[in-house]
Amino acid sequence: MHLFAYQLKQAFLSLKQKPGFVFSIVSTMGITLGALLCVLTLAYLLLIEPLPYPEQDRLFVAEHKVLGDKKETKTVAYSYAGLVHLYKSKVAFEKATIMYYDQDVILSHLSQPLVNTTYATPELHQLLASTMATGRMFAASEALDTNNPVAMLSYNTWQNKYDGSVDILEQKMNIRGVSYRIIGVLAENFVEPTLAEIGRETQVWLPWDYNQTDQVSRKSFLSIKGNFKFIGQLKKGLSQSQAQQLLTPLVSERWQEGVADMEFFKDWSIEMRVSSVKDVMLGESESIALMLLAGVIGLVLIACANISNLFIARTAEKQRQMAIQAAIGATKKQLFKGMFAETSLLMLMSIILALILAKGGFYLMQKYLGAVLPRVNELSLNQITLSCAALITIIFALFFAKLSTRIINYCELNASLQSSGKGSGLRVSTKTRQVLIASQVALATLLVFANFSLLKDAVKTINTPIGFTTNNISTLTLNFSSNPLSSEEEVIAIMAEIIEKLKTLPQVEAIAHGSSPLDGFGIKLLTKLDNNEGHSPYLKRIDHRYFKLIEQPLLQGENFTKLDSRDNNYLMIVNQAFAKQLTPDGDVVGMRLVSINEPEFKIIGIVKDIAIPGDTPFGSDDVAAPIPRAYVPDNLNDNKFILKIKADQSISRQQLGKLLAEVDARYSVFSFKSADDMLTQSLFTQITTAVTTTALTLITFFLAGIGLYGILSYSTQMRRFEIGTRMAIGAKRGDLILLIIKDNVKPIVFGLLLSLVILLSVYFFFSVELSSYITAQLAPLFLVTLVLISTLSLLACYLPLRRFINSPAINSLRGNE
Repeated sequence: MHLFAYQLKQAFLSLKQKPGFVFSIVSTMGITLGALLCVLTLAYLLLIEPLPYPEQDRLFVAEHKVLGDKKETKTVAYSYAGLVHLYKSKVAFEKATIMYYDQDVILSHLSQPLVNTTYATPELHQLLASTMATGRMFAASEALDTNNPVAMLSYNTWQNKYDGSVDILEQKMNIRGVSYRIIGVLAENFVEPTLAEIGRETQVWLPWDYNQTDQVSRKSFLSIKGNFKFIGQLKKGLSQSQAQQLLTPLVSERWQEGVADMEFFKDWSIEMRVSSVKDVMLGESESIALMLLAGVIGLVLIACANISNLFIARTAEKQRQMAIQAAIGATKKQLFKGMFAETSLLMLMSIILALILAKGGFYLMQKYLGAVLPRVNELSLNQITLSCAALITIIFALFFAKLSTRIINYCELNASLQSSGKGSGLRVSTKTRQVLIASQVALATLLVFANFSLLKDAVKTINTPIGFTTNNISTLTLNFSSNPLSSEEEVIAIMAEIIEKLKTLPQVEAIAHGSSPLDGFGIKLLTKLDNNEGHSPYLKRIDHRYFKLIEQPLLQGENFTKLDSRDNNYLMIVNQAFAKQLTPDGDVVGMRLVSINEPEFKIIGIVKDIAIPGDTPFGSDDVAAPIPRAYVPDNLNDNKFILKIKADQSISRQQLGKLLAEVDARYSVFSFKSADDMLTQSLFTQITTAVTTTALTLITFFLAGIGLYGILSYSTQMRRFEIGTRMAIGAKRGDLILLIIKDNVKPIVFGLLLSLVILLSVYFFFSVELSSYITAQLAPLFLVTLVLISTLSLLACYLPLRRFINSPAINSLRGNE
């Protein structure tokens, strides 16, 4: 032990003399290992780490699949009546809860912030075993139909919105005109199950009774919403499939009774899907984590190849020192321990840097990837991270020490000591050099191709024209905070006054009723009269100014008029996709369609299709399928407006709030969102993918380029006397370049072929999982990758040769640098 401590001290003193060598090792390994630790921790969290809930294996989400007459999935969403019926039945679950996700404005707060709210029954926090920072959670006094107006806050809401007020339990908050007494604050370490969109965190929890479903919809089986959720604790001894078999007939039969008098839903049914809470939370993030892990491991391997070159050069430099040690009796094992002391110090410094970078990586992932990956807020330097760091340090220290001593010919060390040193330098075998070259080429090819494949799809989505403008367009949604509601006539008059007020703002260029296409569409159930065929296009209510404001072209027919909205005329404008769905030639102007409990709609025009990122037709997951859309006149009482803001102008939420207060104090700003921001948000995954894959591609080229240059530079240096001799007898530059390329083309080609074999093997064994990523269309992209990697390899052959062929032959023959 004392000997190894002495060797560590000597290694430290030796490394102090080589700051460039230390910096190269520590920076390269530190950065790549930092990325590895970051992704390893994420992968463990997503793939292995249990959820922080008791009996998580019994926690399941029941999802409500609406099936059409051909048993195709139309949507996965509950009706209010169907959800409450399931909740009350207590079938298959010992305990269950229902939730409704929403957003609301805290009217009683000075800044009137928009917050994420969740309306839930008391069982939710009992199932999750939620802990409280202060106060209590919902109890029987907040059960279904108790109508007790109380509220719970998240820890961050308490700290950020209420400054951590110590008297928080004595305060009330006003939401939509209802005064809620604050009864508790959840603990800082509470982890909410992510069942809605990834990254959404509830800021205010409210009792189920106060959710914003109107009384008519509460009794209807037609009002289907995706923000209803059901979680239950499965009864002991009951399997997932058994639960589905129990729930499906219970829910389907009740739903069919609720829509029995509607011909449109003939032969439709409900199928219940029961999934573990963990599976619902993680979604496709497991595959993302594995791809990230594979990519980072590839970078680490390339970095290892680069570092191997540096250690080989270091070993050659220390040859005389080790020869002296051998001459005085040092064994090969003792030489290994000396080298291990040096590699241990370097790896220890690297892993310290890696831990610092991993901590920074966690922060960046939590800040920028919270909307892409679940559970990122749980990332921290935990026991798993530190254990991996210790294991990685030991493994790489042993690997590089073994590599360095393996190339030493112990028997020749004494001979090198007796010689003058000329011509006796340590040489790396041709086989070792070729293995390093082939491995670098293969790894680089695989990583670059994988990144190119993901980048191609992301860039294609980002660059796809959306068919309307988002420039200087914003959507304003109003919040009404009074009970009872105003009459329709009163609301229409107030909306008209608000429009006139908004027009007076100097920043406003134009205004229209409606919301941006990026703000979502409803669904309209329609029947074609001539063949009784059902259709389910997306629907948006708009006014006569809408299409002109967002620059969506009207291709055929007429636009709505102001009178159409005032008189509530049953007219409709459809897009190209819906027109072609109705008739193959798309000639539908004048056609009439029937809706449920409404008069016939007459189609008066056709507008150009729009493309919203990630949108799919109702009842389909095909992102490439055309999406039918329909537009009908609003009835002038809509609380959503599109504003076109003048160039280089802006309007604040506070300005709009003050304007609304001047018209009617019961109205406030619910949300004010820029269409550009909404578009960026909808493309966030693609943008993140494009940035990440581009960065990984550049890093891969950089590391591979440095590694190949290092190996080939060493190889060329070993042949400088031969190069000088050939130049002296008249060899041309081209001949020498071809000579070096010819000598190294074998491992380069082998590396390219190896990458192809690995790629085909992976696809063969994981064809189902990779079918959406690897297709025949990627063949040209793989050829581009081969060309780029081949070019990089040829440059790595040529660049080390330049200093010799650009200098007189005598310099190479003398050994001058």
